Amino acid sequence: MVIMKEWFTVEEAAEYLSVSKRTIYKLTQEGRLPAFRIGQERHRRFRKEDLDKVPRVPGATRGMDSMLALSASADPVLAELWDNERDAAYDQL
Repeated sequence: MVIMKEWFTVEEAAEYLSVSKRTIYKLTQEGRLPAFRIGQERHRRFRKEDLDKVPRVPGATRGMDSMLALSASADPVLAELWDNERDAAYDQL
């Protein structure tokens, strides 16, 4: 999914970073993710550039970049595991 937005809600920020909403609130409380409060309800909004600066959590995925990193062409060990006689039937799917 390609996201072209500049401002994100808590839910959208959590999805973008592949973390929970609780993690977004925690990052904000710790000062590691700036949040902007808007409206009378004081809803939080996050800028895309600030979300991109948050260090990646090991094991979390962020868009297609992480999917490309986990590929047989990028990792010769995975290529060996995925290309073997036992799972040759799956190659036909």
